[in-house]
Amino acid sequence: YRMVPTFGGNTIRKFTSNTLEMKRMAAHHFEDVLQCAIPVFDELLPKPHNKNVMALLFTCA
Repeated sequence: YRMVPTFGGNTIRKFTSNTLEMKRMAAHHFEDVLQCAIPVFDELLPKPHNKNVMALLFTCA
């Protein structure tokens, strides 16, 4: 997640060094994580699973 560039001034902010250890997350933090998960997880899994995961992430984001 650290390698995903920021977007706009207040749209998607830079993540901490360890996203799993983020404490006291606000709703916008969860939204940012979901929006950035799509390019992070794309092509990580084999074809049939990748399509399902991408559809789920798109729906949640």
